[in-house]
Amino acid sequence: MRKILIAGASGFIGHALIQNLLQQDDIEIVGLSRSHKTSDHPRLTWKKCDLFSLKDTSDVMEGCETAYYLVHSMLPSASLSQGAFYDFDLIMADNFVRAASMHKLKHIIYLGGMIPYAEDLSWHLKSRLEVEETFRNSSIKTTALRAGLIIGPHGSSFTILERLIRRLPIMICPTWTNTLSQPIALKDIIKALHRVLMDESIQGKIYDVGGPEIITYQGLIKKAGQIIKKNSTMITLNIIPLALSRFWVSLVTGVPKKLVYPLVLSLRYQMLAGIEYVWPYPEDLTTSLDEALALSLEDQDKQAFKGHVPPEKDVRSIQRLVLPPGRTAEWVATEYFNWLPTFFSTLVRVALEGDRCTFYLFDPSIKLLILEKSRERSSPDRQLLYIVGGLLSAKQVRGRLEFREVLDRKYVMAAIHEFRPALPWFIYRWTQALMHLIVMRAFGEHLKWHVISYKKVIV
Repeated sequence: MRKILIAGASGFIGHALIQNLLQQDDIEIVGLSRSHKTSDHPRLTWKKCDLFSLKDTSDVMEGCETAYYLVHSMLPSASLSQGAFYDFDLIMADNFVRAASMHKLKHIIYLGGMIPYAEDLSWHLKSRLEVEETFRNSSIKTTALRAGLIIGPHGSSFTILERLIRRLPIMICPTWTNTLSQPIALKDIIKALHRVLMDESIQGKIYDVGGPEIITYQGLIKKAGQIIKKNSTMITLNIIPLALSRFWVSLVTGVPKKLVYPLVLSLRYQMLAGIEYVWPYPEDLTTSLDEALALSLEDQDKQAFKGHVPPEKDVRSIQRLVLPPGRTAEWVATEYFNWLPTFFSTLVRVALEGDRCTFYLFDPSIKLLILEKSRERSSPDRQLLYIVGGLLSAKQVRGRLEFREVLDRKYVMAAIHEFRPALPWFIYRWTQALMHLIVMRAFGEHLKWHVISYKKVIV
């Protein structure tokens, strides 16, 4: 019996993949979800997992030999999420590959996005590439499937398209609606994902998977409108800026800006399969666009885009910092605590005693925050400190601060996870939360100064 793990199993692609894989009697599936889920199927086990936690991610991988990674992080994952979605994506992918290495997983199958031939990629596409790079830089065999728009019910991109068609009798179309794309049917993506699992000869490579038809987004809108008998009048205006069109899409569809904005910014690029990444089984990718649209629109219903809603007010804050040459995450953590008193001058002090770090105001008895390093879960390339007390901290369950190296030591990520503040929420958001961003931005400049100093020494 092969034990297969699926990260992102509760999404529309994950759900379809589970139904497909369960048709084989020799496959057992572990599906990951942020919330508790149950299954009546004897070969499907749901496990609650927060991919921002390395411990959670490691705990669910026991006994698995292959893992599918179908995750993205454009929606909020906490009551307050500070940072860019691509940094959130990067930390989850880094956790995943670290955990996979611990358990000696044989194979990771990653579904990412098509990468166009362009120098100034949007952050949405850069993020997909960074996640792929994170997996491929590891010792684990990784197969990457790159796709553009996936035509299937409940998919975020397709839901946005469907809502535009149903809600607008007249569409003022910006330039990007004339961009060529190669959408693919959900069932064809599932065929490719299944085949990668079964066929060792195609594993460990990169493939572009696109449908049989190349079409503009305006053409796609017309086709979908004909199927649901809702033909909108389209007027193309090349003067509409991208920023305005993404706001308009969010307003009309009711989809959160944090999800719409990155997607729309990527629509200016042609999403076409590259000849160097051709899928070796063209018979898998033959579902016509008309058939894919008909199946999807028939099964489409209302979908809420809420992201993760925690039971209590919590905070996640992630900043990407440059890692000075020759330094480690351990050095960055030490430098941070040594640098803080100079930033705050006489206002805030830092006391280091063994594995404990205490922030205090004027006098050591006025403890603001107390952090304690986890020696068991720390290493030179990742430092983990739990938040264990202080006047600014409510009772913590898993509140923590970490510094970790990512992308083959190009950067270090400074991240706070699951922190619960003691201050009233409104006051916290406009005081302590803002101060944290100011401090991390200043510390980032401090690290850049180290990089400049290093370069001067080398020269």
